[in-house]
Amino acid sequence: MSATLATPLRSSDAHSSIDLRLDVLDVLRGIALVGMFLVHFSNYATGGGRADGIYQQTVLLLFEERFWAMFGILFGASFAIQFRRADARGEPFTLKYLRRLAALAVFGFIADGIFGYNVLLGYALWGLALPFVRKWSTPVLVGALIVSAASMHVYTTTRAAYGVATKGEEAFQADSRALGAYNRTFSQANREAQESADFSTVVAARLERMPWFYSRPYSFLPVNTFTLFLLGVLAVRIGLFDRPAEHRRLIVALAVFGAASLAFERLVPDRPPTPGAPLVQEMFLSQLAGGYGLIRGMWLTFTYAGVVLLLVASNPKWLQRLSIFGSPGRTALTSYMTQIVILDLLFSNYALGLTITPLAGLTAGIALFGVNVVFSRWWLARHPYGPMEWLWRSATYWRWQRWR
Repeated sequence: MSATLATPLRSSDAHSSIDLRLDVLDVLRGIALVGMFLVHFSNYATGGGRADGIYQQTVLLLFEERFWAMFGILFGASFAIQFRRADARGEPFTLKYLRRLAALAVFGFIADGIFGYNVLLGYALWGLALPFVRKWSTPVLVGALIVSAASMHVYTTTRAAYGVATKGEEAFQADSRALGAYNRTFSQANREAQESADFSTVVAARLERMPWFYSRPYSFLPVNTFTLFLLGVLAVRIGLFDRPAEHRRLIVALAVFGAASLAFERLVPDRPPTPGAPLVQEMFLSQLAGGYGLIRGMWLTFTYAGVVLLLVASNPKWLQRLSIFGSPGRTALTSYMTQIVILDLLFSNYALGLTITPLAGLTAGIALFGVNVVFSRWWLARHPYGPMEWLWRSATYWRWQRWR
């Protein structure tokens, strides 16, 4: 892996830097993938001794949501870079981009409907909004990011205020309890159906869950996926990935903010309710005391990414030292789809139905990532793209891409 690709080339060079891969993005994708491996294996693990429990708590504290967030930010960054390249070449890209999202939606539907993982379909749906915001000024993008991150709290407070105004506080709370009970009942029944030993029953349950899941506020509001996309767009706009040496102070500030957000989420107690206070007022004050969606433990991903960017800024040779993550990062779609298929076949009752302890899951996760590294290096030595990336790129450009 060439260390020179970490920084942009001069306009007088034979090839503009926007036509070259940013290797640091591949490294970060690879790190996100191994983190997701470990989280997924931990989620399936049960039992074990004290050391297993400590490890599982460590995963919950330091890994859960952190690497999923990194993956989402990098997807947003990738979309922004594709438009940047097209603009520099003077090529229209919107139609290609829509085909790219449509292909991603197909991958996402397979991942969710058959294997029970919903990330990619959400990416495809929220990716539709990116062309509308990509030319906004940086201050406007920052404002949109704040609104997006706080959107769940704005929605729940507004919904409560409307419900109390039209029905009264008691009736609104009764409706909320009934809705919560329905959701719990549906989730429990659907989870039990997905534990069936019959594959067709499992797939039917997963397909049944999809419309329910995508009608939840956390799916149709921009609070999660689109917030991460906006972070990626802003990072590309500022130049954090291709010019990290110019932004050391900002990267350090983001890394510190990420660690502080986790500490705030874990250490600051919830605001105690005030007896007899109005519901909407209590809801708003509690949300405000919790950071109103702007302070989240998942921002620890800023710390992880910041460490990598600072290492690369100090010495580009760090890209070579971290190259074990680069190859899986270049085949991220293939790596992710392969990962979820393996996990489903290993742990679902319709297939092998294995049970493992958390530490055994740690070993298996590292081992499978090692296999992923070997395969991706072998494949990329013979092909320009990963197999899923080749299909995705062919759909984007509406012609078969180079294979060998």
